[in-house]
Amino acid sequence: MNVIRIPEKICKQVQEHLFTREGEHFAYFLARWSESAGTLVFLVKDVILVPDEDVFISQDHWEVMPEGYLRAVNAAVQSGLCLIEMHNHIWPPPRFSATDRAGLAEFVPYIHQSLPGKPYAALVWTEEGIYGEYFLPNGKTGIINSIVVYGDRLQQLVSRDDDQVPISSEYDRQLAWFTPEGQRQIERLSVGIVGLGGTGSHVSQQLAYLGFQNYVLVDDDHIEDTNLNRLVIATEELLDMTKVAAAANFIQNIEPTSSVISLEQDLRTPAALDALKGVDILFGCIDNDGARQILNELAVSYRIPYFDVGVGIDASEGEVLAAGGYINVVLPDGPCLQCMNSIDQEEASYYLADETERQAQRERGYVTGMDVPAPAVISLNGLVASAAITELLSYISGSRPVAAQQLYDLLGTIRPLPGQWMAPSRVVRRTGCVHCALAGLGDEADVLRYSRRFISKSTELGEIPTH
Repeated sequence: MNVIRIPEKICKQVQEHLFTREGEHFAYFLARWSESAGTLVFLVKDVILVPDEDVFISQDHWEVMPEGYLRAVNAAVQSGLCLIEMHNHIWPPPRFSATDRAGLAEFVPYIHQSLPGKPYAALVWTEEGIYGEYFLPNGKTGIINSIVVYGDRLQQLVSRDDDQVPISSEYDRQLAWFTPEGQRQIERLSVGIVGLGGTGSHVSQQLAYLGFQNYVLVDDDHIEDTNLNRLVIATEELLDMTKVAAAANFIQNIEPTSSVISLEQDLRTPAALDALKGVDILFGCIDNDGARQILNELAVSYRIPYFDVGVGIDASEGEVLAAGGYINVVLPDGPCLQCMNSIDQEEASYYLADETERQAQRERGYVTGMDVPAPAVISLNGLVASAAITELLSYISGSRPVAAQQLYDLLGTIRPLPGQWMAPSRVVRRTGCVHCALAGLGDEADVLRYSRRFISKSTELGEIPTH
């Protein structure tokens, strides 16, 4: 989907500028941009508010004078960023008027001449939502499908042609929490899930029942008989099917109109990383810190809220020594997984190596136990996955601030009373964090370097990676 991501602080500046006085008012976003699976991703960095004295008012329209738009164009030239224009309308739905269209027909060519090679976008705001379109130098145009505001909560503000279509009655029992407007946001947000195993299958199942309708699924594994005790999207008839295909089938059985991009490949392939840049929410349901490191960088660089879900059991011959799980939430401008000390660099290095390098590390005794299948129980997977989904719902609804890290302990060994418990941990953004330094850089963070290394190593080994 074509998406614009806006920091909450900047969004509030724009809303105050557009809606606290009568008439139409104007502003310009400065944004980085990227492509994701053939669509555009805009990362808003700053805003230029056009003073009312730089707006010409006639009997039938408002128009930004040169003093107003040249300030924005010059800022874009100096920063290397692209521009997104915006203005408000009084009445919903937000759509471009005939006068707006005529103005764009004249102004867009000027912008492409002034900012060569850069996309341009235009938005019209009402208090009920935002409508937008993009314009490329090659003449291609299209609709902005997602306009997300991130901050203390996640808001999907895009206006579409189905704004007035009633919410399905199947969601009636959850509208008391989400409201009809919140349920519509859920339907329009896109979710990436990496890993469709024990926890990931629970995540996909619950998102489908909640009403999410846009997915990117990434997993290169197939269903085996040892998965059937905990893979809630699979049955014996689906043995040897890929996990993403099983998840896609399940999602579309619940909601046939859902859009599902299924990528039956390694996270490090260009297609997987490219598609994930465009999602509004990211879930990592993975069992190694190599993939976790990649997703952490991706989320930070492209301003995507990232929910990292994990479980673990230390048991032998019926005795449970430790069992639990965690939920880490990486929000734009919040602490990342490195800040939380949630990435083991030795493990990450091992899993990002090719098989030849892994074997060399094992022979030298540098690593042990990395390839031993971990114990897994469906109830533990389901509990932690459900807590992660509920944390996401709190973030969307604004019920409370998101807890950046929560830990679950089955045994409760450090508690006065034995029993399972879950509690938040205090984590803060670490000064000098190398991953946080990538915040909002988009393509400049070069997360695709993992793909180049993966392709190079696969080629050396005679394998053909998926592009």
